[in-house]
Amino acid sequence: MMKGVFLIKKIITLCVVTILTLILLSQFTKTNDTPININLINKVNAMDHRWVNYKGISENNKAMMQSQFIPYNPEKDYEVSGDTYVSYFNGEDFIKTELYEDTPEIINTVEEADGVILSFNKSNKKSMQLVEIE
Repeated sequence: MMKGVFLIKKIITLCVVTILTLILLSQFTKTNDTPININLINKVNAMDHRWVNYKGISENNKAMMQSQFIPYNPEKDYEVSGDTYVSYFNGEDFIKTELYEDTPEIINTVEEADGVILSFNKSNKKSMQLVEIE
């Protein structure tokens, strides 16, 4: 009889500890409702010593880096994290290049664009981001 009571107390204690542990863990693992914005710039494929000028021509410039072509949807908002030139394209057709200096900043919407190329100073490579704003 004593073994049965002892076993029941042990099972109840184990259940209480398990429930309390689950309650505590749930407090620490609450999900954050803030969306995670993914950097659209593939820095591995970025070209050193290049930038797209105001005529849409990729030129040599030892201080600059040029991103790959990044798909762009004019119905969405995008933010750049650092000073950059954003060149807008429709396919291979150049539309325009704009300089963004007060960053982070939401870039202008260009209705006819379907892609962008960013050109930025190499010293900003680590912090440079282009993210879609939710």
